[in-house]
Amino acid sequence: MSNSLLAAPKATNVTIIGELIPGGSVRGSYFFDGAGAAEGDSSYRWYIDEVPYAPTSRLDFPIGSNLAGRTLRFSVIPKSDSGEAGIEEVSNIYRVATGYQNISDEENNNSFIKQRGNFSIYSNEPSDRIFISSSGAFSVMDGGSQSIMVKGSASYAGTPAPEILQYLRNNPATRIYSTEKDFAALVPVLGSTTRLLLWGANIGSIPPGLELNNVKFVYGNSSAFAFIYDNPPPGKNTIGAFGDPANGGVVPDDIQRALLFDKPKAIYATSLSFTVLTEAGRLYAWGNRDDGGFISATVRTQLDRIQVERVISTAGAFCAIGPERFSDPKIKSVVTWGNTLTGGVLNPSDIEEILDQDGVVQVVASRNAFCAITKRRSKALAWGGADGGLMTEAAKALAARGGIVMCKGAAWAFCMINSFGDAEAWGRSDMGGATPPLGVAAEGPRDAEQLLNESGEKPRIAAMFKALNVDGWYQKSLTAVSQACVCDSAGNDGNSLYRLTTASGVITLSSNDTSFFLCGQNMDGTTNSLIAWGNAGYGGSIPQATRQVLMASQIEKIHCSNGAYGIISAQGSVTGVVTVFGGNNNQNEAGQIPDNLQAYVESGVQELYSIKQMPPRAPTTVRLSSALVARRVDGSYVVWGAKNLVANELILPK
Repeated sequence: MSNSLLAAPKATNVTIIGELIPGGSVRGSYFFDGAGAAEGDSSYRWYIDEVPYAPTSRLDFPIGSNLAGRTLRFSVIPKSDSGEAGIEEVSNIYRVATGYQNISDEENNNSFIKQRGNFSIYSNEPSDRIFISSSGAFSVMDGGSQSIMVKGSASYAGTPAPEILQYLRNNPATRIYSTEKDFAALVPVLGSTTRLLLWGANIGSIPPGLELNNVKFVYGNSSAFAFIYDNPPPGKNTIGAFGDPANGGVVPDDIQRALLFDKPKAIYATSLSFTVLTEAGRLYAWGNRDDGGFISATVRTQLDRIQVERVISTAGAFCAIGPERFSDPKIKSVVTWGNTLTGGVLNPSDIEEILDQDGVVQVVASRNAFCAITKRRSKALAWGGADGGLMTEAAKALAARGGIVMCKGAAWAFCMINSFGDAEAWGRSDMGGATPPLGVAAEGPRDAEQLLNESGEKPRIAAMFKALNVDGWYQKSLTAVSQACVCDSAGNDGNSLYRLTTASGVITLSSNDTSFFLCGQNMDGTTNSLIAWGNAGYGGSIPQATRQVLMASQIEKIHCSNGAYGIISAQGSVTGVVTVFGGNNNQNEAGQIPDNLQAYVESGVQELYSIKQMPPRAPTTVRLSSALVARRVDGSYVVWGAKNLVANELILPK
């Protein structure tokens, strides 16, 4: 054997890290063995359905909806800095999932608490699970070392026991999940066997009888985890839970017995409870009785009369959607339960209106209320707490005319827009006008309708909808087989209540605690219009320089923290540029990037993640700390915002 072959570099431990679900970016990972030489320009290749694509220098691979159900491989041709190349090494075959644990995009997007097993509100986190956060700590799956790092406040599970940290090292197959103050790690044990590791503020002494092996799916609320077992033996429990026992950490025995004969399909969460959907379309709930954990006999009768297809949640109530059994399957009825002040009780007159309108198309949630869009005329109906559940007279008038195509909830408010671009907001905002100095009390809650009217943005919203021909799209959708505003499969950029794609462009409606942000883009990706309103200091106003830059950019992704927005865009030939606006760093918010970190987000950012906190039930002037996190193409991370909980820093790959 020649010396050249003996000295050829090698790639070992070739794998793909991250969860292969549309809506995120996985990362190719490997170890370089250069026989003493440093690594040079190694090249990579991705295989889709075993078809190799052109070599690339990028390790990140975005998973679009077009890849759902297909296979993916990653390969490396290692090269040393002297130019010596080794043989191509290929990872195992991985199949891209078609969704998250039997929960649809629509259910996740429209629920106030996101239903993906990691704590988030308002907007989705990237689905790759490479970065997962609680409300004050985070875990990072590092491709360079193929290990998991956990950082952040100890009160939010940022300091796991040394034994758990040791186990997480060198295990890229691990999946991390979170509540507000806890983490769970689903780790491979042997072959296809998995086990759940738990730590955090709500994780007390684990009873010996709790089965944590053979876990298939994991879900979380604010203080407990629930999970579905993978093909348990006959007579054994099909689901489990752990965490705060008052908030869903223990599954009642009567539910376990019922699931022996009707297998679980998916588990949904409010802040303090869970409900499990079975294969037969029935629901069972547990946890806090006042926040969705109890189904009364009256509600049980109503639920037994419908074939449940979807479940949407506020912070304290559930809404089940589906046709009545043995009736027209195209007419979707709704059944609610939970706290009256968070949408758990629907007025009989609203039920009558929904059924007279041939049922609902979608239901969307704020923290304390629901808003339904009907099928026949796309009318809107809201119910729940006073802050979001009671429409103003102007909102009622707009809702009654129908044609509602967009609807989004903030913490205590909603905004809806019809096909002509007529917009109304209702509910409350916790602060208004100029942002007060840090530590100084703000003025009391302000009306969301008042803030929208005072913004002067209504004419610009109508102009955007006219320019992008939303009404033409809407009229055409009325004659289509499927109704307007129905979400597509996971990761699809199809139409929903927060995103519209017409023949002329794309409109996205985002929200955070106290503001709304409307972004219009032309079909070529250029920006058509940017409109924000609400709390001026926390995302309700776009600074002039920021607006000019974004108008000249091609916006790719929009994310939010509790009080700020983060946008990834392309600026000329430079891609992966992050722009932010909203609450500043001195206020423990992410609307300002610290000067020492600015250079790291001026290009090369692949994904944005957030660290958010749950807003309290009632509107308040107290601001919550939250952060944004940028994942760069070189594998590093930039963290900024909630410096009282997580360090504002650059995290370099190992």
